[in-house]
Formats: sequence, C-alpha cells, structure tokens
Amino acid sequence: MVRIPPWARPESVSEEEGWHLARDRIAWRSQGYPDPSSFEGWSGDGQVDYLLSRPTPDTLDLSGLGLRRLPQELSEAIGLSFLFLDSNRLESVPVELLENLSLESLSLFANPLREAQAALFALPGLKDLYLGRTPMTRLGVPPKPVETLQMLTLDMTEWLDVPEGFLAALPNLTALSMDNAFRKEIPPEAFGLKNLRQLSFAGNALSALPPEIGRLSNLRSLNLEGCKLQSLPRALAGLQGLADAAKSEIMGLRIAGNPFRDKELKRIAKLKNPERTLAALDWADRFGD
Repeated sequence: MVRIPPWARPESVSEEEGWHLARDRIAWRSQGYPDPSSFEGWSGDGQVDYLLSRPTPDTLDLSGLGLRRLPQELSEAIGLSFLFLDSNRLESVPVELLENLSLESLSLFANPLREAQAALFALPGLKDLYLGRTPMTRLGVPPKPVETLQMLTLDMTEWLDVPEGFLAALPNLTALSMDNAFRKEIPPEAFGLKNLRQLSFAGNALSALPPEIGRLSNLRSLNLEGCKLQSLPRALAGLQGLADAAKSEIMGLRIAGNPFRDKELKRIAKLKNPERTLAALDWADRFGD
C-alpha cells in the first residue's frame, strides 16, 4: 500500500488508508508541521498540495477517512483546540480519548452516531459542538449544568427526542441550530436559554411560533425559513435585538418559504434585511396573534 502524505486531501480512501492517514496526521502535527522553508527537495506538486491545505497548530482534520474508531494517539494531542471528525463511520464517541484535550470546537457531523453521552457535552473547555446529520436517538442529560458549551448544532437529527432537562443543563448556550430535523415544535426549554443569540429552526413543520419566543431577549438571529407558519406572534415585536442586528443578511429574522395567510406578511417575507426584519416585527406588533 502506498502511504498517502498526511497533508493530502484525497477524494476517497479505503478503510485501511484512512486509518493510516489519521495516525500520520496526528504524528505529523505532534512533530510540528513542516515549515515552507524546508521545501528543498520537495516536488512542485508536493509544495502546492501542502500550502493549499496547511493546517494550524491548534487544528486537526480527520474528516472523511472512513474511521470506525479513533487512534489512541489522539489522546496525546497537546494544544489541540479544533477537531474535525466529519463524515466518518463512528457509531459512538470515545469521550475518554477526548477529555484530556481541552478542545474548544468538536465536529462529528455526518457520522452514524446512535447516542451522545452526557460526558460529551461536559468536555473541559468545549464551546462548540456539531452533531448534525446523525441517526441519534438519545442524548445524555448532564447531571449538573455545563457552563462552557455555547454552540450546539443538531441539524438533520430526525430520530432524536430531546429529553427533559437537556437544554436546561446547557444554560450558557448562545447558538442553537435544529434545521431540517422533522420537528413540529421548538423544544420548550429553548425559551429558557437567556443567553441565546442565534436560534435556527429552518425546514421544520413548525405551524405556530409560541409567544414564549418573547423570553429570548438577547436574540439577534432567528431563522424560520421553510417552516409551516401562517402568522407571527405579537411577542416577537418585543425582540429589539433582532431589529438591531438586521443590518446583516445573516442576522435578524428570516421567514421566507412559509405559507403565511396574510398577503402583506407574504410580501414582507420576500424582502431583504433590514427591511424584512423591521417590517415583520412591525406587522407582529400590529396584527400578531
């Protein structure tokens, strides 16, 4: 078997190649990535491939390698902050390999995970956790509040029931995304997240936005595109943060693709920010449920 250079980004690898490539990338990082000044003797293509994919010392990308388990050497990756494990074949998360790393961001997007253990959400220093596009059915509820986690992505998790007490155990979340998750309602505990600034619930069968949305006083971004909304609640008008943030197309209120009953609201939904958000909040104030 020809060993794939650790900086390479092959379109596809066999399971054996992926395993060796993962271990080589971990070792390559631990040795300090090659400095471009050491390119003497490298082929021109090798130099270009390396420069295009040159990682940073705090980042390790093991995505798309067909991994069914993680190399033990990963537990010794000192100084690692950002770990990408997307699009592998991991059915469980070996928290014991990760708990000594002090990760800031962990992405497990598109793995066949069945469960996310409570200990995963309490990894020391973890701020961002991406668990989208997984067939998970269970979430472990942390036994005590997790103060560090700020961003949680659960997009495309159609089989998942969010258990009682789960979101309440993550009091410092500032961003929650549950797009295209085949849900008819926003989990009620989400409205108790006082620090929440971004809430994305696009592509779900949400037919009514509950008045509890008004409790999220720090909200700056609310994405409800492609839902089943027919109206907007009056409580939405009180979220001044949405109006303040509407200068950005990313922030503010996004409501396109909903079957609104009111013709004026249908027109508003097609506008661009800041007009869309400001007009929608005004409509909610005057005509909201």
